[in-house]
Amino acid sequence: MARVFQHRSGDEPICVDFFIGHRFTIVPFINAIDPLRIANLVSGKTLFETRLISDDGKPVTAINGMEFQVDAAMGDIHRADNVFMFIGFDPLMEVPPALANWLRKLVVQGAHLGAAGAGALFLAQAGLLDGYSATIHWNYRDSFLESFPKIRLSRNAFEIDRNRFTCAGGTATMNLMLHAIAAHFGPDLASEVADLFIAGEVYQPETEFPRMERARVGIAQSSLRFAVDEMESHIETPLGITELAARANISQRSLTRLFKDHFQVTPVQYYHRLRLQHGQRLMQQTNMSATEVALASGFRSPEHFFRSYRKQFGCSPIEDRRNSRLLGPDEGED
Repeated sequence: MARVFQHRSGDEPICVDFFIGHRFTIVPFINAIDPLRIANLVSGKTLFETRLISDDGKPVTAINGMEFQVDAAMGDIHRADNVFMFIGFDPLMEVPPALANWLRKLVVQGAHLGAAGAGALFLAQAGLLDGYSATIHWNYRDSFLESFPKIRLSRNAFEIDRNRFTCAGGTATMNLMLHAIAAHFGPDLASEVADLFIAGEVYQPETEFPRMERARVGIAQSSLRFAVDEMESHIETPLGITELAARANISQRSLTRLFKDHFQVTPVQYYHRLRLQHGQRLMQQTNMSATEVALASGFRSPEHFFRSYRKQFGCSPIEDRRNSRLLGPDEGED
């Protein structure tokens, strides 16, 4: 079982520093820090020690308005075993040089570095995930793949690669921490902690997080599930519906019936919408031109993309980009 944290001595607690940034998302943070507290409580020992760190040592306001006191400023921390990043991160923001340099120094000293949800984008932009396997919240997957070809992006709920660990955010963060407890202190303790959270089983890293539409609707039919997976995997170069049906080992008529029964649209309409949603994420999360986004979304004609985009979302791609940046980053992504 892959170990998440650096543990310098078996006789000492595992030290985990939580860096929290302005407007960080509270759910994955609580899902990360609370299992460690409960592990200490259940075991009757101090297995984990935690600190909260901010850039300047001042209280940090989460995205829901709650204020958190911290233990130290990053400049006061010159050595750390494990740093877990929780950042309210706009995909297009510039990485603060002081924070990136601080993390690089800790990594050179041997620290393990991790992030939840969109925080993986921060590590990627800082160059701290190059050559590693990582995962991220599905909402950022498309732009991540376009922007960071040196990173091996998985669909797993969490990913552990040497001295890096990432998770998709939300409940996946608790899955990561339960795995860490099991890896470092045994599956029995992890199961006890999971029971107290009514969290069910302790997941392995290769557990995939649910995909978007498939997870919301709950696709049980294997041919339909396969067809949706194939569509999601072939956005830039879309498959024809005849080929899609053949790959799913089902007739085109049967495939059409399955899509209408589950989604109330034809396969062509579903695929078209999927590609437009992909394009919208790229418009909102990258600086790619609208023409580049059109091609990356499987539209050979930019004009067709622009017309379809306006019909689907009620505005042009450029207007959507401008509006999304006036409103700021999505507040519920992870």
